[in-house]
Amino acid sequence: MTKQDTHKIQEALDLLNAAAHEQKDDIGELLKDKYEALKEVVQGLETEVVDAAKHGAERLDELKDSATERVKETAQNIDQKVHDDPWKTLGLPILGAFVVGYLLGRKD
Repeated sequence: MTKQDTHKIQEALDLLNAAAHEQKDDIGELLKDKYEALKEVVQGLETEVVDAAKHGAERLDELKDSATERVKETAQNIDQKVHDDPWKTLGLPILGAFVVGYLLGRKD
């Protein structure tokens, strides 16, 4: 191998090294841009998930309050019916229990 061949090989290696270095910078910039875009998407999703969780918690509170109100209203209605007609309210279940007890206690 001559000195001129060695010099040409060295020039070719230098060109390849310079091209690789340029590609490395381009790829680094591309990855940085993609990372930033991905980071923005993830942050946006995080905000949406937090908002949805807050909305869900608020809805559960509303449902709990609604259920509590219904239970109170039902208890008040039952209390009112018992006070308005206690014999009918308590007498019918007692009469039913008596009939069932009589039928079960009979010996044929």
